[in-house]
Amino acid sequence: MADGGAQEILDQLRRSGVRLTGPRVAVVEALVASPGHHVTAGEVVEHLRRVDPGFHESTVYRSLERLVEAGLITRIEVDSGPAVYHLTTAPHHHVVCERCGRVTGVPADLLDGVAKKLLGAHSFELRTDAVTLPGRCIRCPEPASGPVSMGTGSALAHDH
Repeated sequence: MADGGAQEILDQLRRSGVRLTGPRVAVVEALVASPGHHVTAGEVVEHLRRVDPGFHESTVYRSLERLVEAGLITRIEVDSGPAVYHLTTAPHHHVVCERCGRVTGVPADLLDGVAKKLLGAHSFELRTDAVTLPGRCIRCPEPASGPVSMGTGSALAHDH
């Protein structure tokens, strides 16, 4: 059964004209139940297979893409790892650890000062509607020779 967060999203989905299938409901519930709410499709599949071992991976991918098309979830492309999905919420940016693949949401106003400086000094208007910044978690060791594969690409890569 859907909790308050999942129910709100399902209501939005219904209002947008998207048919509420069992798999779509299950995917929404899995996203709401996921720690950090930034998960890969594989993690959604794992979560759903704990309840129904026969849940098909292709069904999860189709459901995720339909939810992206409806604007209810956001897909974040991660350079060296799988895409990460999260519920579409208030505007925010993402920082991605190049060592462990952890994706973290950060406040939308984070780049306001940079945007103002670029506009004033260079007459350049920075688009800050969806920014993903690569870097390294403070707890991840410095790589010996450049970035390492991004792991699972989600907040579940390891605990911080």
